[in-house]
Amino acid sequence: MKTLGQQIKEVRQKAGLTQVELANLYGIPRRTVEDWERGAHEPPEYVANLLIDRIKSDFLYDQSEQKVLSAPKKKVYTDFMGKPLPPDIEASVRKAFGDRKVQFVGAIDEEGNEIEDPRKGKPYMVLTPEEYGLDLGLTFYVKEV
Repeated sequence: MKTLGQQIKEVRQKAGLTQVELANLYGIPRRTVEDWERGAHEPPEYVANLLIDRIKSDFLYDQSEQKVLSAPKKKVYTDFMGKPLPPDIEASVRKAFGDRKVQFVGAIDEEGNEIEDPRKGKPYMVLTPEEYGLDLGLTFYVKEV
């Protein structure tokens, strides 16, 4: 079984860090890291485990193992005041949105990203409102919650 110092050394090397870099990054005296790794001193178990976990998190985290714990987002459709659309209009708007027959009509930042109103969401208009039984010029907002 590996000592705590050997485990720290193994994780440090996998992360591509030198002893000096590890010491500087985590505020540990360089000499202390050296002593742990060569077995001159044994770090407290909770410190070693915390340091190993931190190095893994900071340098060896595998994105493919990430599990999404949040619930799926739901789209909310509102009018220009941020109030829910009447059910019949909402059904038509959802269908048009799903059919990709809508156009974003809000502001765009200098990088080309659509700007979202934090309260209401992103504004859209239906491109062919008569196809969905909607009035011409209806603006609606979509926000994911």
